[in-house]
Amino acid sequence: MISLTQSITALAVIDFEHDVLPIIQEKCFRCHSARIAAPEGGVLLDSADAIKAGGDYGSIVEKMQPEKSVLFQRMTLPEGRPGIMPPTGKGDPATPEQLAVIRQWIKEGARFGNWEGIPEHEKNKPPKAVGNTRLSLQKYGTEEGLRLDLTPEPKHPVKMSNKLVRAKAREIDRLIKLHRKANTVPKPQPATDRIFVRRAYLGIVGRIPTHDEAVSFLASRDPGKRTELIDHLFSTEGYVSHWFHFWADLLKVQTTRFPSSVYYGEWMKDALRSNMPYDQFAYKLITATGMPYQNGATGWAASDANMAPDHMANNMQAFLGMQLQCAQCHDHPYDKWNQYEFQSLTSYFGGMRWNGVANKHFLNQIEKSGISISVKQEKYFGNNMAYRYREAVWEPVFNRWNRLPKDYQYADAKPREPVPPQVIFGHQPEIIDSPREAFGRWVTSEENQWFTVAVANRLWKKVMGVGLIEPVDHIKYDTQAQIPALMTYLEKIMKEADYNLKDFLRILYNTRTWQMETLSADLPENLAEYHYEGRPLMRMSGEQMWDSLVTLAIVDPDERKGHGSRYTAPEYRTYADKLYFTPIEELVAYYTDDVIDAEKAARKQAEKEAYKLFNSKSKRKAGRYGANFNTWSFDHMTDPRWHGLDRGLVRASELASPAPAYHFVRQFGQSDRKIIGTGRTDPNVTQVLNMLNGPIHYILDNDRSVLSKKIAGQETQEEKLNVIFRSVLTRNPTPEDLEIATAVLSANKGRTGNRMILWALLNTREFMYIQ
Repeated sequence: MISLTQSITALAVIDFEHDVLPIIQEKCFRCHSARIAAPEGGVLLDSADAIKAGGDYGSIVEKMQPEKSVLFQRMTLPEGRPGIMPPTGKGDPATPEQLAVIRQWIKEGARFGNWEGIPEHEKNKPPKAVGNTRLSLQKYGTEEGLRLDLTPEPKHPVKMSNKLVRAKAREIDRLIKLHRKANTVPKPQPATDRIFVRRAYLGIVGRIPTHDEAVSFLASRDPGKRTELIDHLFSTEGYVSHWFHFWADLLKVQTTRFPSSVYYGEWMKDALRSNMPYDQFAYKLITATGMPYQNGATGWAASDANMAPDHMANNMQAFLGMQLQCAQCHDHPYDKWNQYEFQSLTSYFGGMRWNGVANKHFLNQIEKSGISISVKQEKYFGNNMAYRYREAVWEPVFNRWNRLPKDYQYADAKPREPVPPQVIFGHQPEIIDSPREAFGRWVTSEENQWFTVAVANRLWKKVMGVGLIEPVDHIKYDTQAQIPALMTYLEKIMKEADYNLKDFLRILYNTRTWQMETLSADLPENLAEYHYEGRPLMRMSGEQMWDSLVTLAIVDPDERKGHGSRYTAPEYRTYADKLYFTPIEELVAYYTDDVIDAEKAARKQAEKEAYKLFNSKSKRKAGRYGANFNTWSFDHMTDPRWHGLDRGLVRASELASPAPAYHFVRQFGQSDRKIIGTGRTDPNVTQVLNMLNGPIHYILDNDRSVLSKKIAGQETQEEKLNVIFRSVLTRNPTPEDLEIATAVLSANKGRTGNRMILWALLNTREFMYIQ
């Protein structure tokens, strides 16, 4: 296998601007550019003439003699030595590949091509700000502005035939095979049908298969049954429920801050349900404007309310896989980007405003109108009503620039100086009116060199366990995938699929690479040493484990709705919009103390009636696993399918996002969704105690649970054991299992013995890990 260093050395000509300049920007510009008031040693590296001129002590580049060139010498000093570039603590030393590029460039004569230098910033004055744009709160509901539109998102069906899907899957397998061969790794065996069916359900719909689903698949002799199952699972609501968590972790979906927060989570589910193409998905999130009930995608911007620089950094991380947070306050120590570039990028969000509808929106109108109201009305209009409009996002001005921080320390601009919006690479997008929309077009363009790579790499890691680029959020100018040809091919597939996520994922799940047997050893600490010897053994996420337990407890888990379901119905959205535009005099006249009391009483009465239906003969207090029940509709109680089963037994996607800190899914590592991608699968003592002594066992032992009914329907003890093992582990008990189970049952008769066996199986690694 030819190394990157050998490949670089073999090149005919090194392009300074493309190959060398980014390295010098990252490693040297912190001390040696015109942005520094007093460059060290008088050395400037940001123009061709300055590099040729050298510094206070003479030349720094000797043509065709890299070992005699001070530039190369300083970059090759041992780490920690005085004079090393970059200085210790101010960035990572140059890699062997980067040093090979510098060396080869000098050896070829240190040519600059057409590059003359880094251009100075244009000292343009910002245009005069003009407010009340089409994306402003003032224009909301008018002909010119935004309006409530309840038209469902159009469906985007899968387009690729199974034949084409399998052909592309084979090409991926071929590239993996070449990689294994180059690293002398033997081909792993394919996973058995039993392993496959469990892995497919957990990977695509986020839960173990039911007893009947597993038996049906394993009994089928159809040679195409694996592809058929994959397609079936992608067509179910389970896909929406499971993949919601992937995007919720990445895009910080928090649905509990205000009643209006629930619309962000619902928008995400609707996007998955309709299979919205990823480029449209990203663009709509970046540019989302309006009321939360009118456009739930505003939740992405609302997650960084009043923090435009943080929101820009999060956009670059989420959609391009780049870490720019450091450049908010100073030049990036581990990348080539500087603070001016980052602040200029943030100018695309310069005209944004958050929460234009304040808590006192209705109270202010009442005060202006001179209307007298009661204490009860003041509370109602100030809290209950106004909170429905929190987390709105607007862009009232299109030409307001971001300003540099007051502590800006570089010589290329002054503190508090306004900076024009400019992207940091590629062609500058044309700003027609909204800078955010221009930025959104730039991010999601096929020409953006990292947009498609970033999402393809994220999905590859989610499916395969290890990214082709690791970490997935650390893409830089010199990033190379572990298997470059495969990364290029995945990028090509995504573009050919027009960013249809289901088509892309169908291809990955149909590969032999995903369907290979599981590794029996841990992944190497250095992931570059993993060569697809087998699929990594991974523990279920907290959401997968919870949803699997819910599947054992209730029927039709994908249909039981929870958090936010009270507010997300079209009727409620229409009601919220109507309230906002109703003259304040009419609202005050209608919402008298009596009406407010009657509204609360009606809600309590409806809840009471629902409880009568729900609890029926159950003596156990309902709702142990739920939270924020005031946001739930009553269907989860009134539907006879779930009578007497805990109110909170809904899929993890139907809980609050994130779930309460005490909840099972949080204890098993669910992200707090305040920072991108902080979910964990690391074990801890709380998890052990929860599985050993938690109340989930009593829920499964409930007479009305799916598992209890299935066990009760069997005539012999052997049949009961088969049901338990098939339901929990997707397999029949082995002779050794039967021997142990027989001993348990002889000491613990009937239901008690079955419960103990169930308890033991749920605590096995075989249940908790995805083989």
